[in-house]
Amino acid sequence: MPIHPTAIVHPHADVDRSVTVGPYCVIEDHVQIGAGCRLYHNVFLTGWTQIGPDCELHPGVIVGHAPQDVKYKGERSYCRIGRGTVLREYVTIHRGTVPESATVVGEECFLLAGSHVGHNCALGNRVTMINNALLAGHVEVCDGVTIGGAAAVHQFVRIGELAMIAGAARAGMDIVPYALTDADGRIAGLNRVGLRRAGIQRDHVTDIRNAFRILFSTGSPLEHRIEQLASAVQSPPGRRLLQFVKASSKRGLAGRSRRNSSGLDGEVD
Repeated sequence: MPIHPTAIVHPHADVDRSVTVGPYCVIEDHVQIGAGCRLYHNVFLTGWTQIGPDCELHPGVIVGHAPQDVKYKGERSYCRIGRGTVLREYVTIHRGTVPESATVVGEECFLLAGSHVGHNCALGNRVTMINNALLAGHVEVCDGVTIGGAAAVHQFVRIGELAMIAGAARAGMDIVPYALTDADGRIAGLNRVGLRRAGIQRDHVTDIRNAFRILFSTGSPLEHRIEQLASAVQSPPGRRLLQFVKASSKRGLAGRSRRNSSGLDGEVD
């Protein structure tokens, strides 16, 4: 195990022999690190933290530290990072605040410099957070989401799969799957680029587009639009969109952008 002589590794930490630990890293008790990981210098891992295989933790990263919650009194809670995730400079990820709860980051995520994941967040796979993006506590982020630089997401917000949050946006309400937001955290259109890169087939994209037109039309209550949506969607992505909007929400669904008066065809790339 290539551990720099200035690193401090607790004797009870479970660190695979293939892990590289750089200068001045601190790995405390209860931490588990999977095979093939690399820790650059000044990484701090604490709490009941599990780092999956093949992760990269760049300088200044802090994972598993106590949540920023005045109610937290040191109870056991967890932080779990999935296989192949990259945490760039000064990323911070806090463990759960409720006893035995967890903060979870999925596989192959890419969190850029200065981004923050608050306590009890749940990130899916292949999530990208651009520099200085901030997630408050209890945020749910589904697979393939991109969160723009300096965006701030309110606690308990849900973000659906393959959505893209605009840079410097204020996301205070749930963002439906496949959406592109404006800087106010409202729905500006489809994330066409994300859908294309994910390999979503053309007829499924058409189904999603039609679903957006129903969901974000005006003149009828949301409950009626969801009923229309239920009878209209035909594809698996469309049904996942329906499932998202029917699920329980603490923040409510973000509405259409005030800047988009011509419709929600998602022409903006």
